[in-house]
Amino acid sequence: MTIALYVLACLVGAILLALYFRSIVVVALLNSKSNDFVERNARRSAVAIIQRFIGRSIGYTEIQRRQAWIMPLFVLIAVVTWFLLVQIAFTGILWGLRIEPDFWRALSASGSALSTLGYLTPSTLVGEYLAVFQAAIGLAVVMLLFTFVPGYQAAIQTRERRVGWFYARTEDEASSERYLGWLLEKKDDGGITEGWEDWENWFRGIRETHTLSPILSYVPSIYPGTSWIATSLSVLDTANALTACLGRQAPAEARLCRREGATTMRLIAGALGVGAPPRPHGRSADTNRFDRLYDALVAAGLPVIHDRAECRRSYLAMRVEYAPFIQQVAVATLTPTSVLDVTGPFPGAASASNEAISSAI
Repeated sequence: MTIALYVLACLVGAILLALYFRSIVVVALLNSKSNDFVERNARRSAVAIIQRFIGRSIGYTEIQRRQAWIMPLFVLIAVVTWFLLVQIAFTGILWGLRIEPDFWRALSASGSALSTLGYLTPSTLVGEYLAVFQAAIGLAVVMLLFTFVPGYQAAIQTRERRVGWFYARTEDEASSERYLGWLLEKKDDGGITEGWEDWENWFRGIRETHTLSPILSYVPSIYPGTSWIATSLSVLDTANALTACLGRQAPAEARLCRREGATTMRLIAGALGVGAPPRPHGRSADTNRFDRLYDALVAAGLPVIHDRAECRRSYLAMRVEYAPFIQQVAVATLTPTSVLDVTGPFPGAASASNEAISSAI
Protein backbone atom coordinates (compact mmCIF):
# COMPACT_ATOMS: atom_id res chain seq x y z
CA MET A 1 0.00 0.00 0.00
CA THR A 2 2.81 2.43 0.90
CA ILE A 3 4.70 1.67 -2.33
CA ALA A 4 1.52 2.25 -4.35
CA LEU A 5 1.11 5.64 -2.63
CA TYR A 6 4.67 6.62 -3.50
CA VAL A 7 4.15 5.59 -7.13
CA LEU A 8 0.89 7.52 -7.22
CA ALA A 9 2.64 10.64 -5.84
CA CYS A 10 5.28 10.42 -8.60
CA LEU A 11 2.63 9.96 -11.28
CA VAL A 12 0.57 12.90 -10.00
CA GLY A 13 3.71 15.04 -9.88
CA ALA A 14 4.61 14.11 -13.46
CA ILE A 15 1.06 14.88 -14.65
CA LEU A 16 1.02 18.27 -12.92
CA LEU A 17 4.41 19.08 -14.43
CA ALA A 18 3.12 18.15 -17.88
CA LEU A 19 0.06 20.35 -17.33
CA TYR A 20 2.32 23.24 -16.38
CA PHE A 21 4.44 22.92 -19.51
CA ARG A 22 1.35 22.60 -21.69
CA SER A 23 -0.17 25.72 -20.13
CA ILE A 24 3.02 27.74 -20.61
CA VAL A 25 3.34 26.65 -24.25
CA VAL A 26 -0.32 27.40 -25.03
CA VAL A 27 -0.38 30.80 -23.34
CA ALA A 28 3.08 32.08 -24.29
CA LEU A 29 4.24 30.31 -27.44
CA LEU A 30 1.38 29.05 -29.59
CA ASN A 31 0.10 31.48 -32.24
CA SER A 32 -3.23 29.72 -32.49
CA LYS A 33 -6.21 29.66 -30.19
CA SER A 34 -6.12 26.71 -27.82
CA ASN A 35 -8.06 26.13 -24.64
CA ASP A 36 -5.94 26.29 -21.48
CA PHE A 37 -7.36 25.63 -18.03
CA VAL A 38 -4.96 27.98 -16.20
CA GLU A 39 -5.67 30.94 -18.49
CA ARG A 40 -9.41 30.24 -18.50
CA ASN A 41 -9.78 29.88 -14.75
CA ALA A 42 -7.46 32.81 -13.98
CA ARG A 43 -9.44 35.01 -16.37
CA ARG A 44 -12.82 33.97 -15.01
CA SER A 45 -11.66 34.39 -11.41
CA ALA A 46 -10.21 37.86 -12.03
CA VAL A 47 -13.33 39.01 -13.88
CA ALA A 48 -15.69 37.60 -11.24
CA ILE A 49 -13.75 39.17 -8.35
CA ILE A 50 -13.48 42.65 -9.87
CA GLN A 51 -16.98 42.78 -11.33
CA ARG A 52 -18.37 41.85 -7.94
CA PHE A 53 -17.29 45.31 -6.78
CA ILE A 54 -18.94 47.09 -9.71
CA GLY A 55 -22.46 48.24 -8.96
CA ARG A 56 -25.19 48.69 -11.55
CA SER A 57 -25.73 52.34 -10.75
CA ILE A 58 -22.19 53.68 -11.23
CA GLY A 59 -21.10 55.58 -14.33
CA TYR A 60 -19.11 54.16 -17.20
CA THR A 61 -15.94 56.06 -16.28
CA GLU A 62 -15.99 54.48 -12.82
CA ILE A 63 -16.66 51.07 -14.36
CA GLN A 64 -13.56 51.54 -16.52
CA ARG A 65 -11.48 52.60 -13.53
CA ARG A 66 -12.40 49.47 -11.57
CA GLN A 67 -12.14 47.08 -14.50
CA ALA A 68 -8.58 48.26 -15.07
CA TRP A 69 -7.68 45.98 -12.14
CA ILE A 70 -8.79 42.84 -13.99
CA MET A 71 -5.55 42.50 -15.95
CA PRO A 72 -3.16 42.81 -12.94
CA LEU A 73 -5.27 40.36 -10.95
CA PHE A 74 -5.35 37.93 -13.89
CA VAL A 75 -1.56 37.99 -14.21
CA LEU A 76 -1.17 37.47 -10.45
CA ILE A 77 -3.57 34.51 -10.36
CA ALA A 78 -1.96 32.90 -13.43
CA VAL A 79 1.58 33.21 -12.04
CA VAL A 80 0.56 31.91 -8.61
CA THR A 81 -1.22 28.97 -10.24
CA TRP A 82 1.86 28.08 -12.28
CA PHE A 83 4.05 28.30 -9.18
CA LEU A 84 1.72 26.05 -7.21
CA LEU A 85 1.51 23.52 -10.03
CA VAL A 86 5.28 23.21 -10.15
CA GLN A 87 5.74 23.19 -6.38
CA ILE A 88 3.12 20.50 -5.82
CA ALA A 89 4.45 18.48 -8.78
CA PHE A 90 8.01 18.37 -7.42
CA THR A 91 6.73 17.76 -3.90
CA GLY A 92 5.09 14.57 -5.15
CA ILE A 93 8.21 13.56 -7.07
CA LEU A 94 10.61 14.24 -4.17
CA TRP A 95 8.40 12.43 -1.68
CA GLY A 96 7.47 9.58 -4.05
CA LEU A 97 11.11 8.87 -4.89
CA ARG A 98 11.95 9.03 -1.17
CA ILE A 99 14.50 11.77 -1.80
CA GLU A 100 12.73 13.60 1.04
CA PRO A 101 10.96 10.96 3.19
CA ASP A 102 8.88 13.55 5.07
CA PHE A 103 6.07 15.06 2.98
CA TRP A 104 6.23 18.53 4.54
CA ARG A 105 10.00 18.61 4.18
CA ALA A 106 9.53 17.66 0.51
CA LEU A 107 7.11 20.56 0.15
CA SER A 108 9.63 22.94 1.71
CA ALA A 109 12.47 21.63 -0.46
CA SER A 110 10.32 22.09 -3.56
CA GLY A 111 9.56 25.69 -2.58
CA SER A 112 13.24 26.31 -1.85
CA ALA A 113 14.28 25.24 -5.34
CA LEU A 114 11.38 26.89 -7.15
CA SER A 115 11.96 30.25 -5.48
CA THR A 116 15.74 29.87 -6.10
CA LEU A 117 16.38 30.57 -2.40
CA GLY A 118 18.23 27.30 -1.93
CA TYR A 119 17.75 27.08 1.83
CA LEU A 120 16.84 23.37 1.65
CA THR A 121 18.46 21.32 -1.10
CA PRO A 122 18.16 17.50 -1.08
CA SER A 123 21.44 15.80 -0.23
CA THR A 124 21.24 13.12 -2.93
CA LEU A 125 22.58 13.60 -6.45
CA VAL A 126 19.16 13.05 -8.03
CA GLY A 127 17.63 15.55 -5.63
CA GLU A 128 20.24 18.16 -6.51
CA TYR A 129 19.58 17.70 -10.24
CA LEU A 130 15.85 18.04 -9.63
CA ALA A 131 16.49 21.22 -7.62
CA VAL A 132 18.47 22.73 -10.50
CA PHE A 133 15.71 21.83 -12.97
CA GLN A 134 13.03 23.27 -10.70
CA ALA A 135 15.00 26.47 -10.13
CA ALA A 136 15.21 26.94 -13.91
CA ILE A 137 11.43 26.60 -14.10
CA GLY A 138 11.04 29.18 -11.34
CA LEU A 139 13.22 31.65 -13.23
CA ALA A 140 11.23 30.96 -16.41
CA VAL A 141 7.96 31.82 -14.64
CA VAL A 142 9.45 35.12 -13.43
CA MET A 143 10.70 35.90 -16.94
CA LEU A 144 7.24 35.19 -18.35
CA LEU A 145 5.77 37.62 -15.85
CA PHE A 146 8.01 40.41 -17.14
CA THR A 147 7.46 39.55 -20.81
CA PHE A 148 3.66 39.17 -20.62
CA VAL A 149 2.94 42.63 -19.29
CA PRO A 150 4.79 44.63 -22.01
CA GLY A 151 3.17 42.45 -24.69
CA TYR A 152 -0.30 43.04 -23.27
CA GLN A 153 0.35 46.76 -22.92
CA ALA A 154 1.57 47.01 -26.52
CA ALA A 155 -1.59 45.29 -27.79
CA ILE A 156 -3.81 47.67 -25.81
CA GLN A 157 -1.90 50.76 -26.93
CA THR A 158 -2.16 49.72 -30.58
CA ARG A 159 -5.89 49.20 -30.18
CA GLU A 160 -6.42 52.50 -28.39
CA ARG A 161 -4.59 54.69 -30.92
CA ARG A 162 -7.32 54.02 -33.42
CA VAL A 163 -10.05 54.45 -30.80
CA GLY A 164 -8.69 57.88 -29.90
CA TRP A 165 -8.49 58.79 -33.59
CA PHE A 166 -12.15 57.83 -34.03
CA TYR A 167 -13.47 59.74 -31.03
CA ALA A 168 -11.57 62.86 -32.08
CA ARG A 169 -13.60 62.87 -35.33
CA THR A 170 -16.98 62.12 -33.77
CA GLU A 171 -16.98 64.85 -31.11
CA ASP A 172 -15.99 62.39 -28.35
CA GLU A 173 -19.02 60.18 -28.94
CA ALA A 174 -19.23 56.77 -30.60
CA SER A 175 -21.62 57.54 -33.44
CA SER A 176 -21.92 56.05 -36.90
CA GLU A 177 -23.84 59.15 -37.98
CA ARG A 178 -21.12 61.54 -36.91
CA TYR A 179 -18.41 59.39 -38.45
CA LEU A 180 -20.30 59.21 -41.74
CA GLY A 181 -20.79 62.97 -41.56
CA TRP A 182 -17.05 63.45 -41.15
CA LEU A 183 -16.41 61.23 -44.16
CA LEU A 184 -18.99 63.09 -46.26
CA GLU A 185 -17.40 66.43 -45.45
CA LYS A 186 -14.31 65.13 -47.25
CA LYS A 187 -16.09 63.32 -50.10
CA ASP A 188 -14.68 65.63 -52.77
CA ASP A 189 -11.21 64.58 -51.62
CA GLY A 190 -12.09 60.90 -51.68
CA GLY A 191 -13.06 60.87 -48.00
CA ILE A 192 -15.82 58.30 -48.48
CA THR A 193 -13.19 55.72 -49.37
CA GLU A 194 -10.63 56.93 -46.84
CA GLY A 195 -9.43 54.88 -43.91
CA TRP A 196 -11.26 51.62 -44.53
CA GLU A 197 -8.06 49.66 -45.09
CA ASP A 198 -6.77 51.02 -41.78
CA TRP A 199 -9.95 49.85 -40.05
CA GLU A 200 -9.67 46.47 -41.74
CA ASN A 201 -6.14 46.13 -40.39
CA TRP A 202 -7.33 47.31 -36.97
CA PHE A 203 -10.01 44.63 -36.83
CA ARG A 204 -7.56 42.01 -37.98
CA GLY A 205 -5.11 43.15 -35.31
CA ILE A 206 -7.57 42.90 -32.42
CA ARG A 207 -8.69 39.53 -33.77
CA GLU A 208 -5.13 38.27 -33.44
CA THR A 209 -4.58 39.68 -29.95
CA HIS A 210 -8.02 39.41 -28.33
CA THR A 211 -8.71 35.83 -29.41
CA LEU A 212 -5.28 34.55 -28.38
CA SER A 213 -5.53 36.52 -25.10
CA PRO A 214 -9.25 36.99 -24.28
CA ILE A 215 -8.36 38.88 -21.09
CA LEU A 216 -7.54 41.88 -23.31
CA SER A 217 -11.24 42.33 -24.06
CA TYR A 218 -11.80 43.28 -20.43
CA VAL A 219 -9.08 45.93 -20.39
CA PRO A 220 -10.90 49.26 -20.70
CA SER A 221 -9.95 51.99 -23.12
CA ILE A 222 -7.10 54.27 -22.16
CA TYR A 223 -9.18 57.40 -22.73
CA PRO A 224 -11.89 57.75 -20.04
CA GLY A 225 -15.41 57.43 -21.36
CA THR A 226 -14.38 55.86 -24.68
CA SER A 227 -14.88 52.26 -25.73
CA TRP A 228 -13.22 50.06 -28.31
CA ILE A 229 -16.46 48.04 -28.44
CA ALA A 230 -18.52 51.13 -29.24
CA THR A 231 -15.94 52.13 -31.84
CA SER A 232 -16.28 48.72 -33.48
CA LEU A 233 -20.05 49.02 -33.66
CA SER A 234 -20.03 52.55 -35.08
CA VAL A 235 -17.42 51.76 -37.74
CA LEU A 236 -19.24 48.60 -38.80
CA ASP A 237 -22.57 50.42 -38.92
CA THR A 238 -21.02 53.05 -41.17
CA ALA A 239 -19.48 50.47 -43.49
CA ASN A 240 -22.74 48.55 -43.44
CA ALA A 241 -24.75 51.62 -44.48
CA LEU A 242 -22.39 52.33 -47.38
CA THR A 243 -22.58 48.72 -48.53
CA ALA A 244 -26.38 48.53 -48.28
CA CYS A 245 -27.17 51.93 -49.78
CA LEU A 246 -24.56 52.20 -52.53
CA GLY A 247 -24.59 48.57 -53.63
CA ARG A 248 -21.92 47.93 -56.23
CA GLN A 249 -20.90 51.59 -56.04
CA ALA A 250 -19.83 51.14 -52.40
CA PRO A 251 -16.07 51.28 -51.81
CA ALA A 252 -14.62 47.78 -51.97
CA GLU A 253 -12.50 48.65 -48.93
CA ALA A 254 -15.66 49.36 -46.87
CA ARG A 255 -17.19 46.02 -47.85
CA LEU A 256 -14.00 44.18 -46.86
CA CYS A 257 -13.82 46.10 -43.60
CA ARG A 258 -17.40 45.17 -42.73
CA ARG A 259 -16.73 41.50 -43.45
CA GLU A 260 -13.46 41.41 -41.47
CA GLY A 261 -15.01 43.33 -38.59
CA ALA A 262 -18.02 41.01 -38.38
CA THR A 263 -15.74 37.96 -38.33
CA THR A 264 -13.53 39.55 -35.68
CA MET A 265 -16.36 40.34 -33.28
CA ARG A 266 -17.82 36.86 -33.71
CA LEU A 267 -14.47 35.25 -32.86
CA ILE A 268 -13.85 37.55 -29.89
CA ALA A 269 -17.29 36.75 -28.46
CA GLY A 270 -16.53 33.06 -28.93
CA ALA A 271 -13.15 33.41 -27.19
CA LEU A 272 -14.87 34.93 -24.15
CA GLY A 273 -17.12 31.88 -23.88
CA VAL A 274 -20.24 33.92 -23.20
CA GLY A 275 -22.68 31.50 -24.82
CA ALA A 276 -24.91 31.81 -27.85
CA PRO A 277 -25.74 35.31 -29.11
CA PRO A 278 -29.22 36.71 -28.47
CA ARG A 279 -31.83 36.19 -31.14
CA PRO A 280 -31.77 39.13 -33.54
CA HIS A 281 -34.86 41.25 -33.78
CA GLY A 282 -35.57 44.56 -35.35
CA ARG A 283 -35.66 47.70 -33.22
CA SER A 284 -36.91 51.14 -34.04
CA ALA A 285 -33.52 52.58 -33.07
CA ASP A 286 -31.85 50.52 -35.79
CA THR A 287 -34.42 51.57 -38.38
CA ASN A 288 -34.26 55.23 -37.40
CA ARG A 289 -30.47 55.17 -37.50
CA PHE A 290 -30.53 53.67 -40.97
CA ASP A 291 -32.99 56.31 -42.21
CA ARG A 292 -30.72 59.11 -41.02
CA LEU A 293 -27.67 57.48 -42.62
CA TYR A 294 -29.59 56.97 -45.86
CA ASP A 295 -30.78 60.60 -45.90
CA ALA A 296 -27.23 61.82 -45.33
CA LEU A 297 -25.94 59.81 -48.29
CA VAL A 298 -28.75 61.15 -50.50
CA ALA A 299 -28.07 64.74 -49.39
CA ALA A 300 -24.40 64.29 -50.22
CA GLY A 301 -25.30 63.45 -53.82
CA LEU A 302 -23.91 59.92 -53.76
CA PRO A 303 -25.35 57.25 -56.13
CA VAL A 304 -27.71 55.75 -53.55
CA ILE A 305 -30.05 52.91 -54.49
CA HIS A 306 -33.51 54.50 -54.77
CA ASP A 307 -35.43 51.69 -53.08
CA ARG A 308 -35.09 52.76 -49.45
CA ALA A 309 -37.02 49.77 -48.13
CA GLU A 310 -34.73 47.31 -49.92
CA CYS A 311 -31.66 49.14 -48.62
CA ARG A 312 -33.07 49.02 -45.10
CA ARG A 313 -33.70 45.28 -45.34
CA SER A 314 -30.16 44.75 -46.60
CA TYR A 315 -28.74 46.94 -43.82
CA LEU A 316 -30.62 45.11 -41.05
CA ALA A 317 -29.82 41.68 -42.51
CA MET A 318 -26.09 42.42 -42.64
CA ARG A 319 -26.17 43.98 -39.19
CA VAL A 320 -27.18 40.62 -37.74
CA GLU A 321 -23.72 39.34 -38.72
CA TYR A 322 -22.00 41.47 -36.05
CA ALA A 323 -24.44 43.29 -33.74
CA PRO A 324 -25.43 40.27 -31.57
CA PHE A 325 -21.77 39.39 -31.01
CA ILE A 326 -20.90 42.98 -30.10
CA GLN A 327 -23.78 42.88 -27.64
CA GLN A 328 -22.29 39.73 -26.09
CA VAL A 329 -18.89 41.36 -25.66
CA ALA A 330 -20.51 44.52 -24.26
CA VAL A 331 -22.49 42.56 -21.67
CA ALA A 332 -19.41 40.53 -20.65
CA THR A 333 -17.32 43.69 -20.19
CA LEU A 334 -20.11 45.70 -18.49
CA THR A 335 -20.18 48.24 -21.31
CA PRO A 336 -23.49 50.15 -21.05
CA THR A 337 -25.64 50.11 -24.17
CA SER A 338 -25.97 53.88 -23.85
CA VAL A 339 -22.34 54.37 -24.95
CA LEU A 340 -22.45 51.97 -27.91
CA ASP A 341 -23.86 54.41 -30.43
CA VAL A 342 -24.94 57.99 -29.89
CA THR A 343 -27.42 59.70 -32.16
CA GLY A 344 -26.55 63.26 -32.99
CA PRO A 345 -26.45 65.81 -35.77
CA PHE A 346 -24.01 65.43 -38.59
CA PRO A 347 -21.16 67.94 -38.47
CA GLY A 348 -22.48 71.21 -39.82
CA ALA A 349 -26.12 70.16 -39.53
CA ALA A 350 -28.70 72.66 -38.32
CA SER A 351 -30.07 70.48 -35.55
CA ALA A 352 -28.12 70.89 -32.32
CA SER A 353 -29.75 68.48 -29.95
CA ASN A 354 -27.95 65.23 -29.14
CA GLU A 355 -29.78 62.23 -27.84
CA ALA A 356 -28.34 58.95 -26.53
CA ILE A 357 -29.87 55.76 -27.79
CA SER A 358 -30.63 53.70 -24.72
CA SER A 359 -30.71 50.45 -26.67
CA ALA A 360 -28.12 50.74 -29.37
CA ILE A 361 -28.25 47.15 -30.53
